[in-house]
Amino acid sequence: MEVILLEKVGKLGHLGDKVTVKDGYARNFLIPTGKALRVTKANIEMFEAQKAELAKKSEEAKKVAETISAKINGKSFVVIRQAGDTGHLYGSVSTRDLAAVFKAAGADVDYTKITIDTPIKEIGIYEVKVALHPEIVDTVKINVARSEEEAKVAEITAEKEAKLAKEKAEKAKAEAKAEKEAKEAELAKASAEKKEEANA
Repeated sequence: MEVILLEKVGKLGHLGDKVTVKDGYARNFLIPTGKALRVTKANIEMFEAQKAELAKKSEEAKKVAETISAKINGKSFVVIRQAGDTGHLYGSVSTRDLAAVFKAAGADVDYTKITIDTPIKEIGIYEVKVALHPEIVDTVKINVARSEEEAKVAEITAEKEAKLAKEKAEKAKAEAKAEKEAKEAELAKASAEKKEEANA
């Protein structure tokens, strides 16, 4: 089905783009959520009449998203949950739970804009994506713990592990560079010796 996009939709396209999508995707998601219109003569005329207004609305929505983004992007949020000795949670952490955590921090985020890649069912630090606007997708750390103290310990441990991993990667890079330079020097030396032999 061919549709006209009424806003930027992920990798699909921008406002005003005519794109072909599967019928189910158009009927069940794009059209009901107001993200697209089916391509018909009447809809094209209606879109052209509203284009400037839609662009203005999108820009306003982007400004609101930027304000919220400043409050959550790159930050870490603690979620206190009951868990067993093995660290397995009694239940899980949902997008609605995270929306409530963000709201408590002063950022009003609709739970439908939060993406949890792997279900949060154990204590630990997780990264979630928050798509506040088609052009603004933030990454937020969620620290799930039994208490504030446990959350702090987990944060410190994670920072140390990240630092060690970075140092290890830098060391490996430096070693690889030194090895490459040594090989190049060896080749240059061998080449110079061959030239000397040829000249002799």
